[in-house]
Amino acid sequence: MQTSNFQIIVLGICTTLILVGIGVFASFGGFLGGRGIGKVVVWGTLDASQMQLTIDTLRTNNKAFESVSYIEKDPATYDSELLNSMANGTAPDLFMLEGTNLISYSDKVLTIPYSAVSQSSYLGSFIDEAQLFLTPGGALALPFTIDPMVMYWNRDLFASAGVATPPKYWNDFLALSPKITSLDAGASVRRSAVALGEWRNIAHAKEILSTLFMQAGDMIIIRNSEGKPTVMLGTTPANYPANPAESALRFYTEFANPSKTSYAWNRSLPHSTDAFVSGDLAVYFGFASEYAGLLERNPNLHFSVAVAPQIEGNAARITFGSITGLAVPRTAKNASGGLVVAQLLSEKQASSLISASTGLPSVRRDVPADTKANAAAEVFLQSALISRAWLDPAPKITDNLFQVMIESVVSGKNQSGQAVSDTALELKRLVPIQ
Repeated sequence: MQTSNFQIIVLGICTTLILVGIGVFASFGGFLGGRGIGKVVVWGTLDASQMQLTIDTLRTNNKAFESVSYIEKDPATYDSELLNSMANGTAPDLFMLEGTNLISYSDKVLTIPYSAVSQSSYLGSFIDEAQLFLTPGGALALPFTIDPMVMYWNRDLFASAGVATPPKYWNDFLALSPKITSLDAGASVRRSAVALGEWRNIAHAKEILSTLFMQAGDMIIIRNSEGKPTVMLGTTPANYPANPAESALRFYTEFANPSKTSYAWNRSLPHSTDAFVSGDLAVYFGFASEYAGLLERNPNLHFSVAVAPQIEGNAARITFGSITGLAVPRTAKNASGGLVVAQLLSEKQASSLISASTGLPSVRRDVPADTKANAAAEVFLQSALISRAWLDPAPKITDNLFQVMIESVVSGKNQSGQAVSDTALELKRLVPIQ
């Protein structure tokens, strides 16, 4: 009997589905029930000794880690090495993916389906910022580390100004700045209350301004219901009295305006990190990972750590967080083994070990942490729980966009509204078709 066209089409569809199923099984078979995982090579920028300690400890109770090796890469060349390896067939089986690079790598990694790691389990296990890795079809990476932005404050400078505690709200800086900032006869800043307002000599200026934007209600770039990146910068939500990003930018740049009583910073000053270490800056916004380095640079610096200031009256608390996930390259030779290791490294025991070795809070909600004897660790833990970030399409390019946005307002070239609008337009040109 002759085969009909309809039968041929149905047969073709079935064959295609079978082949797709075989491909999925080949990629993730080990995770979904295979026995041995084979050799797994992991790349990342985390210190090799910290990572090796974790692997060695896990290896004592889990034979899967007998075939796992970690290679530390230089952060300066990490992306180029990674992309080259993916192109020439020498990619690792698993690599550490920073949240800021998520868009640029989204088509180069295997999506971990919800059949492998359920969405409910994911949401219940990890901090809220980890949702950055989620798409309608699954996770682009499994959360590994979180480095939240915090507020370092100089206790001596605060005490000398008669101020007992660090600011809880951003508006507190308007009254704090004239109490601590010291100007010479020529109106040049000799000692500063806070490094805000500029770009070039302020560490993490983009992250600080991003925190202000997100706290104000502007999430900059998010995924829409279809999972596509969508630019939100400059959008005024319903029932908001003013554009949140415009208000946040105006506040940020006010501290670089010599005509304001809050004036505390200009681009002729030393870099904000150096100014804080030398004792000439009262408040420094940095990441939890900087704590040990600040202590080492100046053991006599009398400083403490606090959660980043919030907008008074806001119910939700937010700070910027630098999150890293574990992703499986599409060109990995052992994708199934890579996925097994990714899951094991994102579980409670591994997360606890990584937290202990790095001094960073766990990216998981269910990892217990005794912070009674460590005030800084308590702040880091609280900050991790409220960490957020946005989908950055091209970090180096957006660095430049944020610089232009800030400096155009400080120079008087643009009002904050126009600066935000111009930046939003450029972001839309960077983001894939929405």
